[in-house]
Amino acid sequence: MATVVTTTKTDLYHEIRGDGPAVLMIAGATGDAGHFTRTAERLADEFTVITYDRRGNSRSTVGADEPATATMAAQATDAASLIRACGFSEAVVFGTSGGAEVTLELLARDPGVVHGAIIHEPPLISLLPPQEGPDPLEPIFQLAQSDPRVALEAFIRANSSDSAWEGLEPATRERMLGNAVNLFGREIQEFISYAPQPEALRALKTPVVLLRSREGLPFAAPVQSWLGAQLGVMGGTLTGHHAPYFDMPEVFAEELRPILQKLWN
Repeated sequence: MATVVTTTKTDLYHEIRGDGPAVLMIAGATGDAGHFTRTAERLADEFTVITYDRRGNSRSTVGADEPATATMAAQATDAASLIRACGFSEAVVFGTSGGAEVTLELLARDPGVVHGAIIHEPPLISLLPPQEGPDPLEPIFQLAQSDPRVALEAFIRANSSDSAWEGLEPATRERMLGNAVNLFGREIQEFISYAPQPEALRALKTPVVLLRSREGLPFAAPVQSWLGAQLGVMGGTLTGHHAPYFDMPEVFAEELRPILQKLWN
């Protein structure tokens, strides 16, 4: 079922599949619910899976007087409001990439709505030592100033794979391209600069699972280690690259399933 709910002054497009304990899935760059369509269909036999377009992306809007920058605080409020608007008091929340940062902020601001959290490869770049040499993504950011759609395609290919991009459902891919200005103009600096507070992480009572992909991005392992030290948990791994839900959604869903079962049982 696809519908729209208003949170604050933002209309969030979302899709609900299945019946059972609630699982909210939060996408990273381009923020489109279609990232998880095939995964959600696979998991809908056991869970109520909620996917959505994050504010300002695809079919979701932002109020005219809302901040131009998509702050983590606003994104976390959206997620909490959406869970409640869908009729649930709490959900297990899976967040990937920038969506994992939204999940961390949600845990800090409204932990009561999170039954359990799965954090997958958040780009907490600000926590890492400065890298030596040129930033491989800098040419993409430069290109975004003149041709954001081409830059967006290059960004997704660089952070997943050529086959992942080419295998996306055409309508989803077109919506993602349409979100290029939002990503490069309103979101990317929030993702890059975001850093959770260690004290807040150490105080959490909510169960948290940390995941990275075996062929994930270079920051994934050190960020997972840092988060694990704050939370007192060990990290796990998934098959594939930074976005396995793009080109191996069935494998991704079945690796996620036992984690969801454990968090809900």
